[in-house]
Amino acid sequence: MRYSFGGVELDTDTYELRSGDRLVDVEPQVFDVLAHLLAHRGRVVTKEELLDTIWGDRFVSESALTTRIRQARQAVGDDGQAQRVIKTVHGRGYRFVASVDELAPGRDVVADAPLDPVPATRYVVNDGASIAYQVFGEGPDLVLIEGFTTNVEVQWEHPAIARFLRRLGSFCRVAVLDKRGTGLSERLSRGEVPPLEQRADDVRAVMDAAGMERATVFGSSEGGSLSVLLAAAHPERVERLVLHGTWARHPWLDRPDRPEFAAVERHWGTGRTYAWLADSMARTAAGRRFLGRFERQAATPGTARRLVELMSAIDVTPVLASIRVPTLVLHRSHDRAYGIEHAHDLVAGIPAARLVELPGTDHFLFSGDTEPILAAVEEFMVGSSTGLASPDRFLATVLFADIVGSTAIAADVGDARFTRLLDEFAAISRRCVEQHRGRLIDFAGDGLLATFDGPGRGVRAACDLQTRWPRSAPRSGPACTRPRWSAGATPSPASASTSPAAWPTPRSRGRSGCRVP
Repeated sequence: MRYSFGGVELDTDTYELRSGDRLVDVEPQVFDVLAHLLAHRGRVVTKEELLDTIWGDRFVSESALTTRIRQARQAVGDDGQAQRVIKTVHGRGYRFVASVDELAPGRDVVADAPLDPVPATRYVVNDGASIAYQVFGEGPDLVLIEGFTTNVEVQWEHPAIARFLRRLGSFCRVAVLDKRGTGLSERLSRGEVPPLEQRADDVRAVMDAAGMERATVFGSSEGGSLSVLLAAAHPERVERLVLHGTWARHPWLDRPDRPEFAAVERHWGTGRTYAWLADSMARTAAGRRFLGRFERQAATPGTARRLVELMSAIDVTPVLASIRVPTLVLHRSHDRAYGIEHAHDLVAGIPAARLVELPGTDHFLFSGDTEPILAAVEEFMVGSSTGLASPDRFLATVLFADIVGSTAIAADVGDARFTRLLDEFAAISRRCVEQHRGRLIDFAGDGLLATFDGPGRGVRAACDLQTRWPRSAPRSGPACTRPRWSAGATPSPASASTSPAAWPTPRSRGRSGCRVP
């Protein structure tokens, strides 16, 4: 609803308070106090009702409510003496007393949406989590990985987004998904932060469910870093790579205390976060209402903050050189969120990349003039051929493990018992590698060599191997070395044969005689 009183306009759909043409910045609780008093302006609203409505089950003192009432009065040009808008009814509560006009709502975005049916939402379960996705269009396969929060159904309600998606589906078969934690997919538990490799698994699960053996991967914003990882670690699944408005190293990487994190959580659901990313879309009241609804349907405030914090810690610079598929980098020249220099870094790091610089300031993929984006993607997919030769390079995390002091153990226990120990070590090792989705490359004597598609799985497999090695094993246990995916020790491209990549990793004594760096 939109209300007008005393030269002020309050819109409960867009969560906006305006004085003339000026947007008045208020805390969410202050806005909620005003909105509740407006909605119940025919009566006195008790302090207890306001406390229950605004704070719910949280215990706060009455002074907190008094502070919010004072701030609400200031926001609408009132004060405790005049009380032209909010009147204090002593001993009872507060009453909204200003003369109010209810304004006609802005044009409804949903009413403007195309009447064509929206693609059916389907689910695939991966690692116990349900991942929502849609498939539509005809042509070569393309996987669309959007920004940090999405909702595959709500986005069709905006006509500009619907037009973009239908145009994309006119020249390719599209699979689009809600990443884990967002939209219609499995929500995150408190404190959960999904690593990129787990999200990459979710994308591959969607591709399998959609029957896409190999596809063009189109990643926008935060989805671009996930797309880079897919292309580097799973080139057998990625035919081409399109990166839009993304980066290799996030500019906030070394600044973990950014004030923007708290601001995202505080204002989430009002549309302000996406309004900053989608300037063109936010220029109308209908657009702002949609962006507010999109935020609320895409994630909770806490999840949005965690995802922004996760996004700001991303640095895929070390893996760029491993990408061997044709890559198209699209970036608006005046992107207000991430400057054009990020696109230049990507092109400099990826051997087969080319840059198409586009006009505009919008960061959000669907906002502003999107036709140049679609034209560039269509030419890249349909106008060129890359062939389907199997890749001979891929990015891998390598795990090597052997039994510490095996020669001395064999001398102590004898050949027969040592042979049984080797068989037990081999069985435990195979289970650990398979459980963490690794690939056992070689097993010789008292050592094994395995590869994983991400460092997290390699580390967990090594730790699991330590834990499972029997405490009764004489004298010692397996010695494990693993790479670190961080500055100074990065995964290297490994050939498709059994040749391992080498890292200069340190070694130190771990539990059960297992040495891990």
